[in-house]
Amino acid sequence: MTVVQGEVKPIATRTGLDVSPRNPEDTASRKRKLAAILHADVVGFSRLMGEDEAGTHQALGRLRGAVDPLITTHGGRIVGTAGDSLLADFPSVVDALNCALEMQHAAHAINDATPSRRRLELRIGVNLGDVIVDGADIFGDGVNIAARLEALAKPGSVCISHTVYEQVRNKLNLDYRFLGSQRVKNIAEPVRAYLVETALTVSPRKRTRRWLVSAAAIAAVAVAALAAWRLYPGTGRLMMAFGLAPRPVEVATLAAPAQLAKRPSVVVLPFKNLSADAGHDFFSDGVTEDVTTALSRFSNLLVISASASLPFKNSSASPADIGRALGVRYLLSGSIRRAEKHVRVSVELTEATTGRLVWSETYDAEVDDIFVVQEKIAKRVVGAAAVKLTRFEEERVLAKPTSNLAAYEYVLRGREVFSQETSDDNDEAIELFQRAIDLDPHYADAYAALAKSYYFAVISGWTQFRDEELRKAETLALKALSLDPATTRAYNVLAQIELYRKHYDLALTQVDRALEINPSDAESYRNRGAFLVFAGRAAEGLPWLEGALRFDPADGFAAARLCMAYYLLHRYTDAVDAGVRGLSRNPGRNTQLLTHPMLAAAYAELGRQQDAEHEHAITARLWPLLDAKTFADQFGTPESRAHILEGLQKAGFR
Repeated sequence: MTVVQGEVKPIATRTGLDVSPRNPEDTASRKRKLAAILHADVVGFSRLMGEDEAGTHQALGRLRGAVDPLITTHGGRIVGTAGDSLLADFPSVVDALNCALEMQHAAHAINDATPSRRRLELRIGVNLGDVIVDGADIFGDGVNIAARLEALAKPGSVCISHTVYEQVRNKLNLDYRFLGSQRVKNIAEPVRAYLVETALTVSPRKRTRRWLVSAAAIAAVAVAALAAWRLYPGTGRLMMAFGLAPRPVEVATLAAPAQLAKRPSVVVLPFKNLSADAGHDFFSDGVTEDVTTALSRFSNLLVISASASLPFKNSSASPADIGRALGVRYLLSGSIRRAEKHVRVSVELTEATTGRLVWSETYDAEVDDIFVVQEKIAKRVVGAAAVKLTRFEEERVLAKPTSNLAAYEYVLRGREVFSQETSDDNDEAIELFQRAIDLDPHYADAYAALAKSYYFAVISGWTQFRDEELRKAETLALKALSLDPATTRAYNVLAQIELYRKHYDLALTQVDRALEINPSDAESYRNRGAFLVFAGRAAEGLPWLEGALRFDPADGFAAARLCMAYYLLHRYTDAVDAGVRGLSRNPGRNTQLLTHPMLAAAYAELGRQQDAEHEHAITARLWPLLDAKTFADQFGTPESRAHILEGLQKAGFR
């Protein structure tokens, strides 16, 4: 609806503002229900149409494209629309208000780049009341009150009734400003109304006051952190002192199968390199990985890891076959054509089961703008998958890793070389990551990648100076976090260092922070599961390791650790299955070093002595100096250590 010279102009009957049923004599299809009603309207729409009809109509299409999916996401349904108005109902008043606030954030994001006079700003009213349901329509005072509340709202704000306020005040931590009892047209009793204040509507003075309070709190935390650092030296404690330890309740349920199942799933297939130079494969592969990482940071998407998609590089498999193999709903595929300083990225999103093209797009840009292209792709995928997009998550995706393209390319080349898992390749990766840092000393991901290379050299036995290189890895990871506190790779390196030191709780603290930032990071799932297993909490570790394999079915490290978990839970047959599966999917040296001793122990516990001896012989070739007690001492409880030692000794280890 629109308001013209103080008069409310009804929209079409389907919006519900006309309380008369379509056929007063036909009551068979009508019933009553309690519903949360949302009414939204564009401020000054008539003026905008008068000034630029075509441009305003196009802008309204963009706005509706952003806000309509949010209603479905929050469990609501659109009852009717007419021009610039929208009416929706919800079974939950909390969902209705959350949806209204996200609609305002979406509108604000669209308006950011628009001159103030041409902005399409929303006013939204939310009411909880009894309505008449007639087919797909709703009628009654409950609907009319929502429309009147919308007229009371300020541009960019949400106005709610007292009945809504009573339901949400203890459930949603928001600022509610009482507007008093309002006399509104065609409603007999005054309506008690509240304005819901958000960052979009709070006055500059109030924002300044809140900022001062926040600044004082940050200062207090910094003082406490300094004191804690003096009392408790050590990386993990320093991170905890600065409040970087996550709230366990936010991470604890991430790996629950029901939580994973309800997240729309997508895989980014390896982008094809269409450049004349086949040597640019590293660039297309790197962009594939970075788009995957960007999407992974949306908490309501389940994003399959980049490594899981590699077997489908240049594959002729059908969308349905890929979807079944990886268990995903959507496939994102694309190509990159690079010529000198220009790049063309073509991308399309396909529904796996039907092969239906959801959308496709081509982006032409300077190579230096590749990060902008990645951002656009990520936002379009999230929109097409119809998931909630919070402003905080949006800002995380927009973070640009570096302004130096050459530095970015060195990191991409380094990742490619590092993945080979040999001593020489690791040394080359260190050189490449260091070159990236030399070109851009503020490139957080380069420091994190270099830290991981040094750590990998330590655990792989490729250095004689383990303590020195471990400290170097720790320093580099902390440097990465000082440059960008959202660098998940740095948190995972610090977590692995703490595990190496047998500081299990500190290792979990670090990986939980990584999971808060990137809730679809297969490495973080694998690490958290492994840390719990090593800490003697195998049952808790199982869902995390199984979750890691959901993100990357070819994750040999996760399967190897799952073998350990099953062994410690006396599920020896499952341990054998997991170990064999891990070796078949990733036969790398480090996977073998973890898996063959555990397979030997599991076979021995099953009484399959010949198989146990076979695994013992393989381990002896790979790890001639393996000592059973030293291997068992990795675990954090006496029971775990005794159980591992028993199985290894039965298999012939000493």
